[in-house]
Amino acid sequence: MTDRKLVILAIAAVIMTGWAVLQSRLADRAGRRPTVLRAPLVQGLDPDAIAQITITSQDPEQTVTLSRANSGFRVDQKDRYPADIRAVNRLLSHCLNIRLTEYITDNPANHADLSVTEQTARYTVRFYDSDGQEITGVIISPTQSDPEGAYARLTTDDATYFIQSPPFLQTRPISYVDTTLLQVDRNAISSVMVRGPDGDYVLLASDNEPGIYLDPMPDGMQFEGTAYRTVFGALSTLRFEDVTAARNAPDGLEFNHSYVCRLEDTTVYTIMLAQDDGTFYATVTADFMDTAAVQVGADDSPETLQQKEAKLLAMDAAEMFARRHDGWVYTISSAKFEDLTQPMEALLEEKPEPEPQEPEQTEPIAEDTE
Repeated sequence: MTDRKLVILAIAAVIMTGWAVLQSRLADRAGRRPTVLRAPLVQGLDPDAIAQITITSQDPEQTVTLSRANSGFRVDQKDRYPADIRAVNRLLSHCLNIRLTEYITDNPANHADLSVTEQTARYTVRFYDSDGQEITGVIISPTQSDPEGAYARLTTDDATYFIQSPPFLQTRPISYVDTTLLQVDRNAISSVMVRGPDGDYVLLASDNEPGIYLDPMPDGMQFEGTAYRTVFGALSTLRFEDVTAARNAPDGLEFNHSYVCRLEDTTVYTIMLAQDDGTFYATVTADFMDTAAVQVGADDSPETLQQKEAKLLAMDAAEMFARRHDGWVYTISSAKFEDLTQPMEALLEEKPEPEPQEPEQTEPIAEDTE
């Protein structure tokens, strides 16, 4: 065989190899699903059809199950405590706003390397209908640094994509609960009563300085510092760290402290407090003490009508508050427990002895020498 023929055969081999590679690429591309830049990963999800949501992460202890209850959701891991609808909406928004940047693969054999299996993913979120059937879900890998982003796919599909700006999802059950129990306007408080095993005392609002007085103030005593103000306004923000159904609370809790806050509109908030092994517990309720019936008269002035409306709204708010928190025991911080249980002695100090007054100096009267 001549050198010319060998060159021709070599060129033909190169052409055939290139054609095979091209054919392979074309076939691979034809089999790929087209990626529309910035197209959403989750499409067509009807929020009203969702009956349950599960959120899992690499930490098996951080699992959240949100189950539909009437118009909202409840957190299964917190004895079905009502979920914060804002937190649920944020979760839905984060999942629905995932946008595709690049198609990667639809081969399940690659999922583990891309960290988009349930065992390797950073987040797995699943949505179920009322029959317990999975509607769809998302699996998101840990954040990648080069390039910056993450891999993601649907739980119901093998196609995996690269996404930019991956969402940060909450994976702790308490993160789906509104942990604010109370936010009371300090200017609306008329009195606070603190009771404990060693006694009780009452702080009353006053128009005079310092704006709060102790009834009665022991003889020879006065407020020390500003601790009394902290006690008086302790419900300006009351949050909890954890919650459990009363039936599942630790046995033997002794609620031997109480904090009773009365507002000018006669709403009364009662906080019962206990501690056990360094953990601090509280139950909360509300009552509206003005039980006189509200009657609207034809001759009522606009001001009178506003007052009556405000009373009805306050009555409803107290009833709803009591109903919502009935049967629940909350865990609060040690600092807040201290504010709510301060003994009277911690608020007072002895009045300083008045400084002796020096006698007035008088000028001697000059004698008349004439």
